[in-house]
Amino acid sequence: MSATRNNNALKILIGILFLLLLGLGGYTYKFYHELSANKVALSEEKELLKQELSTLLTNYNSEIESNKLLTTELKQARSRIQNLLVRLENANSTQTTLQNYRRELAVLRDERDELREKADSLLLENALLVSQKTNVEAAFVETVVQRDSLKQQNEELQDNLAKSAQLNVSKFKTSGVILRRSGKTVPNERASRIDKIEICYTVNKNVLAKPGVHDFYIQVINPKNNVMGEHVSLAFGENILIYSAYQQINYQNEAINSCVWINPMAEEFKPGIYRINLFENDRLLSNSVVELE
Repeated sequence: MSATRNNNALKILIGILFLLLLGLGGYTYKFYHELSANKVALSEEKELLKQELSTLLTNYNSEIESNKLLTTELKQARSRIQNLLVRLENANSTQTTLQNYRRELAVLRDERDELREKADSLLLENALLVSQKTNVEAAFVETVVQRDSLKQQNEELQDNLAKSAQLNVSKFKTSGVILRRSGKTVPNERASRIDKIEICYTVNKNVLAKPGVHDFYIQVINPKNNVMGEHVSLAFGENILIYSAYQQINYQNEAINSCVWINPMAEEFKPGIYRINLFENDRLLSNSVVELE
């Protein structure tokens, strides 16, 4: 009876031990399975972090290529990402380690966002400066154009005033004349009969002209293309004027009439066309022709 009880107790003990071993095996399997799954998850998390860092690095490379305003800061941030990527590559895949890298990645993302905002702000400021520079340059060009226009207008005005201040003549008349003993002249067109060529003109009224003595030169060219009369050469800079007669007129801004006689070069005038020019200094005022028969 005692032996039977001991045998039953042993069987029960063995059963209990079997159940315990079975439970321990199940727990061990479950723990191993969970450990393997956790290792895989950590490995995947590490790869995900590496991908995100690589993407961030690519973004920085693009930013550095396109943005020349923050080159130094962008390169420094890119260097930190590269260092973090190297450290992550060599780091153990533990939950704590990956959490630390995840926090560093978040900081780098925030830094990227701040740099982008700063770059956008600088680009906007730069665009405004460029716009202001363009406006200033345009205003400067407009000012230069206006100044040149005013200068040109002033030069034209001065030129017009200078021209307006010049003397001019009218009633420029040339004719062959017979000189009477009384001093009276009678017009005639026959070369054999006339004694002189008479040239008369009126210096017109001009309130802008300079009053005082003005020099006038008369040039008479005979049919043989020779200058008659005094035949004096006078230099005006590079210009040479050969004149037949010279007059000084005291001009006081009012119209004044003047006449001059030109004598023949020989005993008498020859038939043909005579050309007459009137100068104030070397400036031609008027001209005419007379034909003697």
